[in-house]
Amino acid sequence: MNTFLALSLSLLLATSGLVGGASAAPSAGPPAPVPLAGPLAPATEPVGTPGTGPEQAGDFPAVTGPTAHLTDVRTARQDGFDRVVLEFAGTAAPGYRVSYVQPPITEDGSGAEVPVPGAAFLEVRAAPASGVDLSGDEPQETYTGPDRVAPTDGGVVTEIVRTGDFEGQLAWTIGLQQRVPFGVAVLEEPTRLVVDVHHEPGRSIEPIGAGDTADSVVAGAGAPVVVTDVRLGAHPGFDRIVLEVAGEGEAGWRIGYTDNPRAQGSGAPVEVPGDAVLGMTLTNVALPGDAPDGVQPWDGPDRQQVPGASTLQALVEDTVFEGHHTFFAGLDAERPFAVSRLSSPQRIVVDVLAQDGLPPVDLGSRCEHPDGFALSYPGSWTTNTGDVLPPCSRFAPEPFTLTAGTDVRTAPIAASVEPVPYARVSAPQEGIEESRSGTVVDGRQGVRIQRTWDGEGLWPEGTRTTTYAIDLGADGPDGPATLVVDTVGLPEFDYERNVRVLDHMVHTLDITAG
Repeated sequence: MNTFLALSLSLLLATSGLVGGASAAPSAGPPAPVPLAGPLAPATEPVGTPGTGPEQAGDFPAVTGPTAHLTDVRTARQDGFDRVVLEFAGTAAPGYRVSYVQPPITEDGSGAEVPVPGAAFLEVRAAPASGVDLSGDEPQETYTGPDRVAPTDGGVVTEIVRTGDFEGQLAWTIGLQQRVPFGVAVLEEPTRLVVDVHHEPGRSIEPIGAGDTADSVVAGAGAPVVVTDVRLGAHPGFDRIVLEVAGEGEAGWRIGYTDNPRAQGSGAPVEVPGDAVLGMTLTNVALPGDAPDGVQPWDGPDRQQVPGASTLQALVEDTVFEGHHTFFAGLDAERPFAVSRLSSPQRIVVDVLAQDGLPPVDLGSRCEHPDGFALSYPGSWTTNTGDVLPPCSRFAPEPFTLTAGTDVRTAPIAASVEPVPYARVSAPQEGIEESRSGTVVDGRQGVRIQRTWDGEGLWPEGTRTTTYAIDLGADGPDGPATLVVDTVGLPEFDYERNVRVLDHMVHTLDITAG
């Protein structure tokens, strides 16, 4: 590796504590035990295994055994999550089911609609359970608190609302700012059903990529998958559509604007609200009846909306037909959109940006790097010739000169294969990360990370960077390697434009290294 690359990489890894055998700060040991009685401890570990699928236990919904009587409902913000607690008298622990539900939220028994603020709704059901003790001569209320419990500021919970106490089932609905993972557990002394709702990781939620109005087409691979969840989110500056799938293979997709939305098979027109329609078809999809063992296919509403959306009017489901599962997003206008595949679980994420349509990025030139990758770049841009660094290593909108033996950044976008394990290059860096999202590039695991540097590492304080790290594996001829492609927001560069170009360039990569 030449001097330039070695120096740049050593500086980058030094900021992560990865050079010269350095390691993270020693652990202070296991956390202190969390008291099981009394108020919530301020340094509490989250319960359960976080996920977005239903959590169920205790033979729910069978109403057998002694009734658990509710005495208290409370919530508190913790470090990284909000905790919701339903406390019960005695030692009888109810069965439960905690799951996301779609609006309208209705009351058990009466069916009356109950207003719950939020963009996502987590329903907590317990049985046999009640807030009223009917064992004596006269009914006695065991829960005398409010029907609505307000959260502490700064978390993800918007409000906790009682939505049922009927025929042995108790129901409370947790309003959330967005759909996030949660964990569930029953604690003792006193008996408590605890739901920990995790905050979204990172300082902020950013779009998964630069928006464009051009079609996005990616082929599926392997065994067919099944759609298991469809959810929407409204974020500052963009709306998000998440199509979660399960199975051993990978879903493909065809996403683009259409002025004639029609049903698969029948060809009948599909009514979609809005002034523009974004057609989204997942490919390599199995029929629900052919779902893998243990996989529950999605059976949600055929039309969804999300409060607070800036451009998304509604998401309309069509059907599954010959390996294709189609949806139509009704928008207020043709907007730029970005698409990416995230993992664990596998999700196809579509972000629709609340801005006017941008002209497509013209990637009219292409080059090959001797370390085993090729990528496209704007036809009006310049790449290096290979006299100082290998050709196809630096890209800029105007001619530039590289000086041997220096790490001065004279081009905003850089690409290189680094002889370092992917886990090291992609490791989180506390205090400077703005966001990160997983992606797949030419079939390989990757991550997109945005940082604002604090002056202690590679770049001056306040410098913003966007970096893609792509795993080339650990069994190459020279050991582990990672492909790194990034852009740096130095004062002489147009950072916002360069991030958009970078996002498009990365998804043209053809990788043979490793």
